[in-house]
Amino acid sequence: MKPLSEDLRGRIIQARQQGAGTGEVSQRFGVSRKSVQRFWRQHQRTGHCRPKQIGGYRRSRLAAHGRTLRRWIARQADLTLAELQQRCRAELGVQLGLTALWHRLDRLGLSYKKNDARRRARPA
Repeated sequence: MKPLSEDLRGRIIQARQQGAGTGEVSQRFGVSRKSVQRFWRQHQRTGHCRPKQIGGYRRSRLAAHGRTLRRWIARQADLTLAELQQRCRAELGVQLGLTALWHRLDRLGLSYKKNDARRRARPA
């Protein structure tokens, strides 16, 4: 869901500053009363009413350990995610889930395919 534009937020704040009530402003601009209250509180507290960032701000706990992960996989290419997870906890002091670990390895280009012997048989 996209946040409401700063222009609309500004018009809501301006209407409240001119003395309009929460219900009146919500009807005029087609937003919920709760949104009007939230924008007004944010404006009073911070002096602005910009939307917060959506996504892209979380950093991996393994961001600083890319070289270590590469080294571990170079030494032993058949490490499982569970084994890597245990090593991260024991040696790096970083505790994370298997999915987060897989995403980090994928981002580093360290994911690998199973070898041909383990693949399903294909038609001739």
